[in-house]
Amino acid sequence: MNFEKLLNHFDMGVCVDQQQREALVDLVILFVEIDGVVDERETQYTQNWLESLTWTGAQSPANYLKEVSLKCQNAIANNQVNDFIRHRASHIIDPNAQLQAVKLAQGVAMADDELDPAEEQALIFLKSCFE
Repeated sequence: MNFEKLLNHFDMGVCVDQQQREALVDLVILFVEIDGVVDERETQYTQNWLESLTWTGAQSPANYLKEVSLKCQNAIANNQVNDFIRHRASHIIDPNAQLQAVKLAQGVAMADDELDPAEEQALIFLKSCFE
């Protein structure tokens, strides 16, 4: 199944690495915002990770972050968190990137030393997307 996704991405001329990076960013930002409190420790954790990324997207990283933040807020407000996670997880086809997605989500969720029930539920769902 994952091989078919990879071939489809190649057929469409999509840069799979960048698509996976964007999906990772989307998930990280969701976990920053999901509990309704954006803590400085969460944003610092995220910023430290973002600085390590090689970005080849059409948009600047700053513009992409603004856009994805609005999408995350919309998903949260409309009780579509699982749909948001499922869609982004489907773009992460590399097993190492899948592990990274879970580790990043856990890192953001625990950066403020509190695991909110919404974060916990989203983590469980994210893990199930990669099983």
